Amino acid sequence: MSRVTSLTSPNNKQLTRILIVLGIVLLLAIVGFGGYYWYDRYYRPQPKVADATVQQAEQAVASDPQNLEKRLALADAYMTSGRWDDAIARANEVLAIEPEDPEMQQAWLIIGVSNALQGKYSDAIDPLSKLVEARKDGDMPGLDPQLKAAAYYLGDSYLQLNDPKSAVAPLEQAVKWSQTDADSMYKLGLAYAGTGEDRKAADMFYAATTLVPDFLEAYEGLADAYTKLEMPALATYARGMMAYSKKDYAAARDLLLQASQAQTDYAPIFAGLGRTYEGLDDLQAATTAYENALKIDPSNCTATSGLQRVQAMMQQ
Repeated sequence: MSRVTSLTSPNNKQLTRILIVLGIVLLLAIVGFGGYYWYDRYYRPQPKVADATVQQAEQAVASDPQNLEKRLALADAYMTSGRWDDAIARANEVLAIEPEDPEMQQAWLIIGVSNALQGKYSDAIDPLSKLVEARKDGDMPGLDPQLKAAAYYLGDSYLQLNDPKSAVAPLEQAVKWSQTDADSMYKLGLAYAGTGEDRKAADMFYAATTLVPDFLEAYEGLADAYTKLEMPALATYARGMMAYSKKDYAAARDLLLQASQAQTDYAPIFAGLGRTYEGLDDLQAATTAYENALKIDPSNCTATSGLQRVQAMMQQ
């Protein structure tokens, strides 16, 4: 039987449908058990949508006032709509009734995040710490979005309170549990910088930029860290990428060329040049820059993807 025939057989079609259904179920589970973390950090709902969500949650509680899960859902709806004091009040009601119920621990997160989002960082520390302490030793903490959210906001709250030393541990946990979260990496870089660990700070800032290539604030932190480490060529590279992030491609090119002459064996400089030349619509120069980066480091993902992108554009 040919490969094409086997892929279109009834059994495989059925398997494909099952996998699709399982994927949808998993997505719904993620949304239902912590989706508000991503929802709140990366998305702001339109007022009408937020109001409709709150109204539905209020109606659900009114029809079944003894149901704590519905009260918790209402607290969550208040939080994502920006009604933080209402969210805190509802979450505290739940904790007053079932303070020891593990299924109600989400209330701690709602209280902590709601306080953090309105600048009450001191009030955010205790509830967020409780959630992290309760769940950090679970079997698969990296699959717990509420735990990751608590660690992130706990660390950020300490940073906002000018206590970078206390911020380090929860942000290290946040990065460990979510290794593709550039925000957590950036915040951990700030914590390291605040405690004088400039080498670690530089590593975290750089890691954040590999995920978000135009992460201006991370490049600013990187430039400062390299300056403190007395690495002027790399500080120039970081300043060049700051210019790139601001779409000032001419300035970025000049700074990155300066850095490349002083540090000839650092692939990210040439990968950054490739991106900059793309911004300048100089595809041939971008190709050369990416190729130079790959000669230094064949595993550089930015250069690999950039070279493929540029070659595809040149063939059009």
